[in-house]
Amino acid sequence: MARESTCRFAILGMLCRRPMSGYDLRSAIEHSVGHFWQESYGNLYPTLARMAEEQLVKLDPEDGSSGDRIRKVYRVTAAGRKALAEWLRRPVLPHVERNELLLKLFFGAQVGPKDSLAQVERSRAEAESLLAVLRLIDQEVRPARKDDPEFAYEHLSIRAGLIGLEAHLRWCDEAREALGRLKPTTGPPKKGRSR
Repeated sequence: MARESTCRFAILGMLCRRPMSGYDLRSAIEHSVGHFWQESYGNLYPTLARMAEEQLVKLDPEDGSSGDRIRKVYRVTAAGRKALAEWLRRPVLPHVERNELLLKLFFGAQVGPKDSLAQVERSRAEAESLLAVLRLIDQEVRPARKDDPEFAYEHLSIRAGLIGLEAHLRWCDEAREALGRLKPTTGPPKKGRSR
């Protein structure tokens, strides 16, 4: 069975919060679920058009603040809310994570520990930076929204990000130690060597 595009459900979830234009949706996704879920923005407008045809969303043109320009604002319909609820109740499909860092480390013997260590260090720095952002979000947003029942759900994704990044940093430290124990290589391993 082919995987159903989740873009539509990200859109429906955002529109359940409030009506938005395509631009607003893009920004809302980028600044919320964008920390753990990526959507192709080139796919956003065609998906919105299909969803409008399927009556999952409706288009409410309203006057924009820029002169004669009309802003297209989308609202979720009852059918859209139902489709989102049905999707939320379905089991999550298993997936294989595509992790370029792990792929490069798997074949790291072709270049040696120095280059592999550089990859780990870059990944560690990126994780530290993102961890700082999530900690700031957690510290600033949680107190202000502690009584908001919707935030309890959102906070689970923040906690998953924090815990995952902390685990990644521990793994980076472990990888750093392991790579530091390896002898530098001058080229790829000899052919026929099995691992």
